[in-house]
Amino acid sequence: MIIDNIYGEVPEKIREVLERVGKSGRHLLSLINDVLDLSKIEAGRLTLSLSDYSMQDIVQTALTSVEALAVEKNLDLKLIVPKNLTTGKGDGQRIAQVILNLLGNAIKFTDQGEVKVEAGVSNKSFLVSVSDTGPGLSESDRLKIFEEFQQADGSNTREKGGTGLGLSISKKIVEMHGGRIGVESALGKGSRFWFTLPTRVEKQTERT
Repeated sequence: MIIDNIYGEVPEKIREVLERVGKSGRHLLSLINDVLDLSKIEAGRLTLSLSDYSMQDIVQTALTSVEALAVEKNLDLKLIVPKNLTTGKGDGQRIAQVILNLLGNAIKFTDQGEVKVEAGVSNKSFLVSVSDTGPGLSESDRLKIFEEFQQADGSNTREKGGTGLGLSISKKIVEMHGGRIGVESALGKGSRFWFTLPTRVEKQTERT
């Protein structure tokens, strides 16, 4: 354990306190970063850094980043990507941010089963989706899930450690690329979050 390496052998009660403090600190840092991103977007100060990228590499790297979280919950992670998936042009770092947010949410709210990522190309657009076997969303939750500070009514934001901003930021990033984002879900049947992006983004789409 990292805590033991730093402090030596730590009693269980103290360990639990330190772990809660660490978790709270990570949550606060995540909230600060999300608020900063959102404020930049709203002020029109967030600029996409457009360059060539490999969607296959982005998806694979994102999956690797969350693998430990899935293993901890005994969830199966699946990746479906065609061989020789075409390269794209856009802000690869921001696209990775969107995928990581969708993956993180899927793992966070899924207690058993699997999380599946699919990526492909159709009509000169990437289609990326993240599906899970979690609790699913009600119709009212689906309508507001991409709004700021929103999460499903059945979830406990503090318990799960969410900020309620990730999906709103993801929506704005996708739209800045000229793409679309959405969700298909029903209570008790899991969720499928998806987004599309033009394979070649030559100019940032201005928000209206």
